[in-house]
Order: sequence, then C-alpha cells, then structure tokens
Amino acid sequence: MIPELRPRGIGEILDAAVSLYRARFGLLVRYAAIVIIPVQLLLTIVLLSAQPDNYNISLSGNATPQFDTSRAQLAATIIVLVAGWLTHAFVAAVTTRIVANAYIGYDEEGPQAARTAARRFLPVVAVAFLVGVCELFGLLLCGVGTFAAQALFVAAIPVVILERRRVFAAMSRSIELTRSHFWHVLGVVLTASLLGALLNSALVTALRFWAARGASSTGLVVAQGGVNIIASVLTTPFVAAATVALYFDLRMSDEAFDVQMAIAR
Repeated sequence: MIPELRPRGIGEILDAAVSLYRARFGLLVRYAAIVIIPVQLLLTIVLLSAQPDNYNISLSGNATPQFDTSRAQLAATIIVLVAGWLTHAFVAAVTTRIVANAYIGYDEEGPQAARTAARRFLPVVAVAFLVGVCELFGLLLCGVGTFAAQALFVAAIPVVILERRRVFAAMSRSIELTRSHFWHVLGVVLTASLLGALLNSALVTALRFWAARGASSTGLVVAQGGVNIIASVLTTPFVAAATVALYFDLRMSDEAFDVQMAIAR
C-alpha cells in the first residue's frame, strides 16, 4: 500500500493513518500486546501492593494512578510511570517500522521490524526521555508549552528508526522538519492524541461507574490493568501510524521525498 505521494492536510494525514492502521492491524496489535501485556501484569501486581485512590487521564489517553503521599505509594507511582514510558517508547519504535513498511509497500515480517527496533532501543529510549523532559518543562513554564514540545519533536522517533540518526541529531532533525509547519503538525498531534484519549476515557469512565457501585479496591486495580492493556494495545499503534504519515508528509513538503520513494520502489 503506497498512498498518493503528495503533501496532505490534517484530515488527509489522519485518513492515511487509519488506512495504514487497518492494513497492518493484526501485526500492530500483536506486537503491541507482546510488549504491553507482560509489563501491565507486572504493574498490576505493583499497584496491588499500594492501592491507588484515583486515576488521572492524560491527553495521550494514559491512565496514571493517583495516591496519597506515603513512600510505598510514591514508589509505586514512579515504577508505573517509568515502566509505562519505556513500554510506550519500544512499542512506538516497533510500530513505526511496521507502519513505515506498509506506507512504502515493503513487505517486512514482524520479527524483522521488532529486531530493527530492538537494535535502536537505547536511542529511542533516550529520545523519549529527553522529549518527556522538554514536555515537562514546557508544562511548568507556561502550561501549553508541552504542546510545543510534542509538535517539534513528533518526528524524533521515526528519524531514529528510519534514518538511523543518533539521539541529538534525531531531535534536531525533527525540529528541522516541523518548525516551518508548526500549526499543521500540532493539529495532527493533538487530534491523534485526542482520539486515543477518547477510547481510554470511555473505558475509565465505565470503570469508575463500576467502582461507584461498590467494587473492591483490588477488583478496581485488576480491572484498571485490563483497561490499560486494551487501550494501549489499540491506541499506541494508531498514534504511531499518524506520526509516520506525518513524517512522510513533512519530507514530501520540504524535500520532494515522493521522487526518492518512487525511485526506491
């Protein structure tokens, strides 16, 4: 599957992302589940040792446990955040390669894509960490600054995987691709994130309704683990598909990348 190779609007990029997601749905969900399910089971065990009082849903759709200020609960929160961050980074790397192959019509097996992502795992983790720090600083400085960081660095992981750039080179490359299309990029990033958040919000709302009817805290934690698995397995590959479609669109706009892709094919 090779979409028409030309710069696209926000709606067209999301349409391309949906097409790519559907084209490789089974493969994307399978490899996302291979990574997410064991990690989420571990996190559920951790949370059972320190029962969360509530959950907070981020813009990306992730449900983060909220605790009182005891040390055990603080440690559980840190473990959940770090494990979730590492898991998301690796899933994004694997799905980026799978989606990119679908975009250019290259048939590469899932294990090959996973091995490619594994070889680039440390740069992917480093980029994800630095981008997360930038988003945090943006949030602390002016509230909405986190959105600027998301937009400017959205192409960083695709650059690491597809162009094999080092950490800081990948971040610089992402800024180079996105800065002249900032509002266009921000629109795609926010829309894709909101679509993922809607699914998780619906699942968490159902969970809270169940909790309000007298569910035990243990049952609530176990159910939340299942909700996180379903939401992450379904939404992370879609966000990756939107990111890859946006990455190729930026290269087509600035570098006539459609000519390169045609020659490569």
